[in-house]
Amino acid sequence: MKTPRRWAGAGLGCALVITGLSPIAAAPAWSADAASADHVLRTGDLEVHASNAFPQVISYTDRDTGAVLHGNDDTLSSLEINGESQPVTVASKQADKSTVEYTITPTALEGVRFTARLSVKKNVVTLAFTEVVDPERLVSSIRIPGHDLVTVSSREPGSAIAAANLSVDRAVSGDTFLPVTAETPVDAKPVSSNTIIANTGELAAAFTTNALYDSSSGPAHKDSGNFWRQAVKDGDDVEIGISSGQWLHRADGAESTEELPWVKVAITPDANADGTVNWQDGAIALRDLRVAPFKGEQTPENVIAHIPFNFASQATHPFLRTLDDVKRIAQNTDGLGQAVMLKGYTSEGHDSANTDYGDNFNERAGGLEELNVALKAGEKWNASFGVHINATEIYPEANSFSDEMANENSPGWNWLDQSYYIDQRYDVLSGHLDERIGELADATHDNLDFVYVDVYYQYGWLAQKIQDSLIDHGFRVTSEWADKLAENNTWSHWANDEKYGGSTNKGINSQILRFVNNTKADVWNPDPRLGTSHIVEFEGWTNQNDFNAFLKNVWTANVPTKFLQHHEITRWTDEAIELENAVRVTGTTADDRSITVDGAEVLRGGTYLLPWSSKAGKSPDKLYHYNPAGGTTTWTLTDEFAGSSTLQLFSLGDGGRTKVADVPVVDGAV
Repeated sequence: MKTPRRWAGAGLGCALVITGLSPIAAAPAWSADAASADHVLRTGDLEVHASNAFPQVISYTDRDTGAVLHGNDDTLSSLEINGESQPVTVASKQADKSTVEYTITPTALEGVRFTARLSVKKNVVTLAFTEVVDPERLVSSIRIPGHDLVTVSSREPGSAIAAANLSVDRAVSGDTFLPVTAETPVDAKPVSSNTIIANTGELAAAFTTNALYDSSSGPAHKDSGNFWRQAVKDGDDVEIGISSGQWLHRADGAESTEELPWVKVAITPDANADGTVNWQDGAIALRDLRVAPFKGEQTPENVIAHIPFNFASQATHPFLRTLDDVKRIAQNTDGLGQAVMLKGYTSEGHDSANTDYGDNFNERAGGLEELNVALKAGEKWNASFGVHINATEIYPEANSFSDEMANENSPGWNWLDQSYYIDQRYDVLSGHLDERIGELADATHDNLDFVYVDVYYQYGWLAQKIQDSLIDHGFRVTSEWADKLAENNTWSHWANDEKYGGSTNKGINSQILRFVNNTKADVWNPDPRLGTSHIVEFEGWTNQNDFNAFLKNVWTANVPTKFLQHHEITRWTDEAIELENAVRVTGTTADDRSITVDGAEVLRGGTYLLPWSSKAGKSPDKLYHYNPAGGTTTWTLTDEFAGSSTLQLFSLGDGGRTKVADVPVVDGAV
């Protein structure tokens, strides 16, 4: 259990003067003896007091406002190694004005030594292990119990915790919003979460870590063990400290070690200039701090996802026919971005030898040669391609099948042939998984954008290894389920397909995570204001073949959602969601939703005139108009178009643009 920290008595303050700066305002102080042996680190944004006896922060001071956040002033003296507490000795030296280096030596583990660096850059504090000396391979995991990176207390007005886990239940939020008051219930033991933000009324703190567990159960489940918190009593008050989860140094059976441990803390005042500090300021800071999903920046441009389907040797959608479908979609949408997931690109189609990633292509669908023709040509039509793979089950007809890979006592899916669950640890440690992914990258000449990982159940180290391999070979990560491969998952089938799964396994149900990563992924629970991208098929998947229904979904669901995904969220209240570039969304349902840009309404209900850019990152150069009721509507134009005298109106169809009329602009409206 966490030991309560002793604060200076209520009403005490400590006025500090820093050379070259204005006096810093008074703030609650830690015990005097803890501050007497600090290392003091400074940047233009922060002053950080760090312990000379252990790599821990005592306090953070914002140099503009003088506001203070506290860390931990109880000097620690042990690490948890392989789950057991180990006493350590520590030596420290200040390398420069923003860096302290520590040498940490466990007294009972012969030959083991750690070096760590505590550093400050701008408003971010990083604790990073720089070396692990372990000649006898004794160290598997490392944790620092009680290592409170930030502590907030009921003594500090406005103190609160916001924590998120990966709930995929549409009825159950993964978020916890916890005001820290004297009445806040204490925790009998630490509580874990995927993501966490702490704040007082003056400063917010966001955190990211490379914590990792060599398991898919326990703390690693749904990656919820990234951070730990515990509410404890301190006299009449309550305080909550936040620490990183466990770091994995060497996985079971592995010859190599993992990335050295690190954890980062970003300190921010009022980041969205709304006159108050809360979790949303921390969420804004987290965007720059965290490791975002690989290729997540493509998400706003991937307006249309579709699944060409080949199954049971039928090859109903060969690769070049799929390219024709891509062209048809581009013509009907004026080139909106497409993400095309080829389901059944191997062997005899979907779920045939689908562990043969790069050496067993579907010849009936055109083979590797025609696949590469389609992949290369897709660029012209603003389409990227991906493929469906399986790293969970293996079929006996696969080239990759072996007795070592397959668990004959654990049968898996069976509809064309009996599959068997893979020994996934063997697949990783043997190098076979990475080799197959590399074969796919080599065979497709860097023209394949993403890989969709089907029926993947694992978390922790196994999940990290497949993500690492995909990213190392240049592939964006997508997955069947929204809570799997979550660090890099940019698109989830069950989150996007209303026909799939029950209500307890859909998109991520978290306001916190969506606030942070709305522009980087399509994995979300529906929101009446932000919308949600959907998938409605016409290329055979689940027997869907209605092209008009496919297009209707593009216009009604995806285009408004993707318009908003081009702008980061800055403030989310019951009244409105505000985004960058003066974008604002109000309403409580799809029918009364309104989107404005700098005050000009661009969407009302299901009707819109949305500004759009033909090239990512450029100013809007066209507008998409959709009106399900037909008839005439009037719109005030945004600044990019209000100065025009006329606009050209086109209808869209299989032949692309067809000129309808020149529409006069009158007083900035059409």
